[in-house]
Amino acid sequence: MKVLREFQKISKRTPAGEGTTSSGRMVYKFGPFVLDQRERVLLYGEESVSLTPKVFDTLVVLVESAGHLVTKERLLEEVWPATFVEEANLSVNIAVLRKALGKGGGKRQYIETISKRGYRFAANVIKVERESIESVELATQPSPPNSSAGDSRRANFLAVLPFENVSADPNFEYLSEGLTESIINGLSHLKNLRVSARNTVFRYMAVKRIDPQEIGKELGVHSIVTGRVLQLGDRVIISAELVDVTNGWQLWGEQYHRSLSDILGIQEEISQAICSRLKARLTREEKERLGKYYTEDPEAYHLYLKGRYHWNKYAEQGLRKAIDYFSQAIEVDPTYALAYAGLADSYYRLSNVYAPVTEAMPKAKAAALKALEIDDTLAEAHAALGLVHMSYEWDWPAAEADFTRAVALKPNYAIAHQRLGLFFLLQGRFDKAFVEMQVAVELDPLSPQLCQSIAATFFLMRDYDQALKEIQKGLEMDGNYYPALYLLGRIYAQQGNLTEAIAIFQRILTIDDAPILQSALGRALALAGQLSSARDVLEDLEQRSRKRYVSGAHKAVIHLALGDKNRSFECLEEALSNRCEMMTWLKVDPAYDTIRQDLRFTKLLRRVGLDRECQFQKSAAS
Repeated sequence: MKVLREFQKISKRTPAGEGTTSSGRMVYKFGPFVLDQRERVLLYGEESVSLTPKVFDTLVVLVESAGHLVTKERLLEEVWPATFVEEANLSVNIAVLRKALGKGGGKRQYIETISKRGYRFAANVIKVERESIESVELATQPSPPNSSAGDSRRANFLAVLPFENVSADPNFEYLSEGLTESIINGLSHLKNLRVSARNTVFRYMAVKRIDPQEIGKELGVHSIVTGRVLQLGDRVIISAELVDVTNGWQLWGEQYHRSLSDILGIQEEISQAICSRLKARLTREEKERLGKYYTEDPEAYHLYLKGRYHWNKYAEQGLRKAIDYFSQAIEVDPTYALAYAGLADSYYRLSNVYAPVTEAMPKAKAAALKALEIDDTLAEAHAALGLVHMSYEWDWPAAEADFTRAVALKPNYAIAHQRLGLFFLLQGRFDKAFVEMQVAVELDPLSPQLCQSIAATFFLMRDYDQALKEIQKGLEMDGNYYPALYLLGRIYAQQGNLTEAIAIFQRILTIDDAPILQSALGRALALAGQLSSARDVLEDLEQRSRKRYVSGAHKAVIHLALGDKNRSFECLEEALSNRCEMMTWLKVDPAYDTIRQDLRFTKLLRRVGLDRECQFQKSAAS
């Protein structure tokens, strides 16, 4: 690479921390990395290392003072000027940087922590004013939306907006949604494209008049794909276009008149056309993956699309419909790996909330294993199997291996990063959890689910004020997303704002009467001193458990809030024997802070494989 050769020619090497520090004039070399301050890019060889703006600013401050202590106060002041932020934000940035710099290999530690004071950049840094190497062509990281979307040297940020169903029958919504999601999934394997995730783009589904430039700038992408789907009997007309966000010009457009059985071919043609127009350079493996059909049978593919359509609805009825459609797809094509992965995801989501764990989880595992038997490179299947290992078998090393494999196979797969983050979170490894959660949010920034995951991390760290700020961001995206409302209620309860907590849980129960929501209400009532009402909730859960699955953990937290530790442990033993997923939350859930020093609780943790000490536990138990 030219810039590295140029550095080798430079005879005058300015020690870090001396000389000119004019903003944007400097290029730094350390180890195998090059940091270009003006272009705001970190390079590893010829590869651009993706960093968020604040993470990049943190790195610049550290590198400029290499070899010297940089206090936390200075970092907070320079990275977030005139803004009050929690110190946890800085910790997250440092964790992200350490992971990014880990690309350099070996055991080198670039950033040292100076206990209670700050950080020191430990590498030898070569600093050169940009004017000395202005002629050198630096490859850049993904460029901002005002640059050319067709520049083949740059990775492209792309958003595929939901294709509009203009058919007379709304039952064909699955086709327009499924086609959109399939194109996103296909393109997300490509290293030179950063494709906005499903949850982010589907927020624009209700927008009547699409303005590609406006939406593109909101999402921070170079290009937007829009489309329409019209079904006429067994024929389908699909129109699609690619728009440059900078100037609104159409870069490509096409209309397809085909039979429904050719929907697979249309998906591939659209993906190939996008790559061609954006000049995305594909490896042989990427070309094969882009053109890969997981099934050759159009009927199986349509059934799969219907399954994913209903899976995205979350509720019990939708999940059971998804299982039915995925099963039908498998009957049509028994080698359809993606359908098995969808089946595994559905059984997992059904488990513990709407079905006994011991009934649903073995089915999820069988489906995930079958998917991997057919195609061991399927990231979705590895991510699903990791959930089984973690949530049902409590086999933590196997879970980490599968989640890590999923991330490696599909780096732009936000769900895989989120699940790996959850893996670290449940063990109390909060720094690592933050790194994966932040990557997931960068890939899918408008996902209420991922926003909730960030808030949950702060919540489990006992930083309730920051958790409240984060969950309110998620609720601004979707005020009726009940998992976020549930967490909001839990935060209020831990802050002692029990009146608000009770009101939140009562509101959610009008939407869904799942036992976990009843449990949260019962606990809040008990903490508020409304003992009779709390016992009524307990009795209702006992009655329901005679007809359907109710986890012992849901009853345990109410008994604990009522002061009955012995009965609480009995319920936890019941949950343990039923392999309840809630047992994986024992180590970090604040609901159990009052019994953390009880020998019975220590034994429970050991049986779930969570007996390593967590960083908050000493203070939580005191």
